[in-house]
Amino acid sequence: MEFTELADYPLRAGTVIEWVPVTGPSGTWQRDERPLSHLHEQHCARSTADEGESSWLGTIFEIPLPFDEETVRVTLRRWMARHDAFRTTATADEHAAGRFARSTCRAEDVHVMPRRVGHLRTGTRVYQHLTHYFGSRLSPTEWPHCLLATVSDIEPTAHDGGFLLVFGADHSVMDAYSMMLAISEIQRLYQAVYTETSAELPDVGSYIDFGAEDRALGAALTAADPAVRVWRRYLRHGGGRFPAFPLPVTSRTGRSHPGLHQSGLSSWVLTAEQTEQLQARCRGAGHSVQSAVFAALAATHRVLVGSEPLRCAMPVHTRHTAAHVHAMGWYVGLLPLELDHAGADTLAELLDRTAAAIDAVRPLARLPFPRIAELLGCAQVPRFVVSYVDVRHVPDATRWQQWQVRPLRSGEQSDEEVYFWIARSPGGLAVSARFPSNEVATANVHRFINTFTAMLSTVTAEGALVDRRTAVTPAG
Repeated sequence: MEFTELADYPLRAGTVIEWVPVTGPSGTWQRDERPLSHLHEQHCARSTADEGESSWLGTIFEIPLPFDEETVRVTLRRWMARHDAFRTTATADEHAAGRFARSTCRAEDVHVMPRRVGHLRTGTRVYQHLTHYFGSRLSPTEWPHCLLATVSDIEPTAHDGGFLLVFGADHSVMDAYSMMLAISEIQRLYQAVYTETSAELPDVGSYIDFGAEDRALGAALTAADPAVRVWRRYLRHGGGRFPAFPLPVTSRTGRSHPGLHQSGLSSWVLTAEQTEQLQARCRGAGHSVQSAVFAALAATHRVLVGSEPLRCAMPVHTRHTAAHVHAMGWYVGLLPLELDHAGADTLAELLDRTAAAIDAVRPLARLPFPRIAELLGCAQVPRFVVSYVDVRHVPDATRWQQWQVRPLRSGEQSDEEVYFWIARSPGGLAVSARFPSNEVATANVHRFINTFTAMLSTVTAEGALVDRRTAVTPAG
């Protein structure tokens, strides 16, 4: 599963239709006293302060059935009605500066209307239209927060009568796991409507209720809470800032280019068979593939940087109840990960050290970091982020290759942020990244990922770490 921009998807010429959620009269929306989650509200505040195109994420995939406009309309309406994340919005609270109020509407008041763009003659035109469509209209404070489009009559006609569906959503209503869930749901709903059968989808809980629960957790936190103390110690290493990528990412000129579109890469690290082999080795040592991935990152850090611990921010899911497992929404917590690899010279030692470090901070995921940051007086954002997800058990994941699935993210602008997304899917283990667009950052991020790939491949094949003395010359 490669997490990339739409520019990396092999789009072809075809007929584009935008699918836009709409509601009835203004009275359809009602004030809802359930508060936004801390993360949701922070996102709204930052988006309001920033200018430029929106930041969004989504998915593109093929539906292997004939395109039928009415079937698409009914499918998307049912999908939107199923999840209350798509039927809620936030606006600045006129009674409290910096706060946002929620409004909601009923499922029966949401409709999805087509806007026919027409036949676009090249894949480049399709790409340009879709990126502008999502980038100019998605926002956490302007509903709808999820937009969709179809590309049918695809040229050349090698799609067996199927068509492409692509959606983009603001982060306030969707996380990476939601993106993956949406693929199966839309596929099953379309087939059910097309064949007049039942989709048989699992029940889902309320994302709006989750926001209220998150708010209550945050309200109970104080500056003396142990979680706040952990985060204070963690941020102290960077003078109150999040850890940076451990290798230089500033251009040789030293000039800052915060408005420059970031670069990206995506590659497969291990095949499905190799990942199974890695899992067997990990289980034999009492650990998971996740532990092996972060152990390999720590070993890479030691080879390229030295004995300093590897520090990064680690997003993890907060879907802790059955009701939220299949719900659309932003269910993400943040961990302050620090991996001390000094002296761990064998794979077993490093796996033990890595698993213990993750387990030590894992309980912090339940506690909203934006509230902790407020208690610490910290307005900083993560600079080096590493996410690991295992999506093999998402419904219909085994069919993603058949459906030409590609998770999508919008372009970002930053001269210091480095993000790694490492995902295990039925196809194996893949890594995607974004990083500053300059020659230094490009060389060092590629260097880090290439070393990480070699490290993990050696662990898989030999069950041992690459010899730290001879693998790669340390950075000067």
